[in-house]
Amino acid sequence: MKYFVVFLAICSLAISYAEAQEILQNMKKIANDCKAESGGSDADVDALFNHQPAGSDKAKCLMTCFMKKMGLVDASAKIDKDSALNVIKAVANGDANIEKLGKELIDACKDTPPKGNECESGEAVRECVIAKAKANGFKLPW
Repeated sequence: MKYFVVFLAICSLAISYAEAQEILQNMKKIANDCKAESGGSDADVDALFNHQPAGSDKAKCLMTCFMKKMGLVDASAKIDKDSALNVIKAVANGDANIEKLGKELIDACKDTPPKGNECESGEAVRECVIAKAKANGFKLPW
């Protein structure tokens, strides 16, 4: 019986890992689609996944596009709380602590004031998310 329990635990971890890899691959595809749409570069995509600030207007637009397509922000680059919570739940994969930290992050950044244009506003939200994630120990999946 104990071997069966160990087997189930290993299978569960393998499934969780496979789901995480699938989510990451989807994020990379979205980032590359946004790179093409915004005129961004490979370095901009790298900055996105390394949580670095956008280095140009094209990079800001790439990052805003990514957040829109992920369902984190709405058309005006403001956090879409309901959709963002769904993304957090998918990424958390049942981990209540990750969901809690993600909700805190969304609540802290949902009222980020808009900037000059949509891309500037999106980057302001992204900067808030990154800063809050670092402060509360939330590991961003992108």
